[in-house]
Amino acid sequence: MNFYVSEKHKRSGKQKAILATLLVIGIIAAAVWVFIASESMDHKTLSVIVVLLFTKHLPSAYRNIKNHDSSYPIVAIIESENKIDISHKGAVVSMPLSDIESLRIQSIKGNVKSLLLTTKSFSDLRFEGYENLAEMAALLKKHTPAGKIKNATWYHR
Repeated sequence: MNFYVSEKHKRSGKQKAILATLLVIGIIAAAVWVFIASESMDHKTLSVIVVLLFTKHLPSAYRNIKNHDSSYPIVAIIESENKIDISHKGAVVSMPLSDIESLRIQSIKGNVKSLLLTTKSFSDLRFEGYENLAEMAALLKKHTPAGKIKNATWYHR
């Protein structure tokens, strides 16, 4: 069964990235204004440092906004072949379901919000924002060792 990230989650992440970028641009603009308006050398030096520190993040923020929709992997749980395939931008990573060491299901008000999967091969995998997370949790529960499944009601981001 294939699992895709929901459009709502993608849209929310993109909005957060845009707001963070606008905040950085606002801080840069304020620092430039301080540089122009201030007569104190200390203020000018501090504003130049702020501009230099924040400007270096703008190219990565632009790439993050531009490539946001394609930055989520597709997860396929194939029970007949006893494996999980995680595909992202043409690359596919496979892991046997027998490598699952523990599963933490994080939920709020009965709705599954994220899954934390500890495996032998990849250490920790986090699945958040996917459609049908409850179904994914049910499939992964089948292959998780007894006593290694935790239902967390406290949601950790």
